[in-house]
Amino acid sequence: MSIERCHRCVGNQTCDDQVIEKCLPIPSFGDLTKPHLKVVTVGLNPSLTEFVVKEKTKDRSMRLSMLTDYGRESRADLSDADVSDATSRRENYFQDPKRDWHSYFEKLESVLNRVNPAWTYAVGSAAHIDVVACATKDSWGFLSNDKNNKSVALKQIISNCGEYFLKSISNLPNGTIILCNGQRAWIEVASLGKSLGKFEMKPSIRYNDLGDIVRIGELTCGEKIFPVRGWTTPANYLTSISRFDLAKWVHGTLFPPK
Repeated sequence: MSIERCHRCVGNQTCDDQVIEKCLPIPSFGDLTKPHLKVVTVGLNPSLTEFVVKEKTKDRSMRLSMLTDYGRESRADLSDADVSDATSRRENYFQDPKRDWHSYFEKLESVLNRVNPAWTYAVGSAAHIDVVACATKDSWGFLSNDKNNKSVALKQIISNCGEYFLKSISNLPNGTIILCNGQRAWIEVASLGKSLGKFEMKPSIRYNDLGDIVRIGELTCGEKIFPVRGWTTPANYLTSISRFDLAKWVHGTLFPPK
C-alpha cells in the first residue's frame, strides 16, 4: 500500500485521533532518488502549518497535497494518478518557485551549507525524511511531554509509521550521510539500526557551554552503510552562532583535515 493511502492512525483511539486524514502523509521532502543526493536530514513529522494557517487551508499552490485536491473523502479512495501527483508535489517541494519553504528548513539549510557548500535542498544534493509522515493536531513537543499523558498515542503513531520510515532510509543511495535533527530523531534512527542488528555508536560529546550533546554513529541497512551524525537540540531552536558551531563540528567529523 502506498503511504498516501495509509489510514492506520485515522480514527484510531490509541493514537488519540491525532492524525489529520485530510492532510496526506509526507514521508520525505525532496526526491530521495536523485543520483547526486549526498545527505538527508531526519526530523519528527511534517508541521500542520504546511497545510493550514490559523485553521484556514492554504492555497493549493502554497501547500502540500490534501484529499480535497482530488475530490476524495478518504485516503483509501485515492487513485494511482492522485498518488503520483501527491508524490511529485512533495518531491519537488524545494524546487517549486511558487511556494516558500517552511522556516524549519531554512534553519537546517544554514547548517548544511556550512558543513559543505555543495549540500543544499535547492538542487537536490540534500533531502529530508520524517520519522512520522503525518501532520498531527498537537505539536510533537506537546505529545512528548509526559505531563500531557500522550506517550501511548505517540508510541503507537511512531510504530504505525515504522514500515515507511524504514523504506525511506533503506532506499537511500549507499553512503548517504544521515543528520538527525534533535534527540528524538536520533533515538528513532538508532532504534531502527538496532532492530536491524547493525548500528554502531561512539560515546556522546558535549559540544558547547549550553550542554548540547552531539553523537556519531553508523547504520548498516542490507549492503548499504550510512554515516550518522546527530544532536540533541533541533537546529530550528538554535541561535545562528550555535548553528555555526554545530556545522563546524559536523564538518570536522566527516571531513577531518589530512
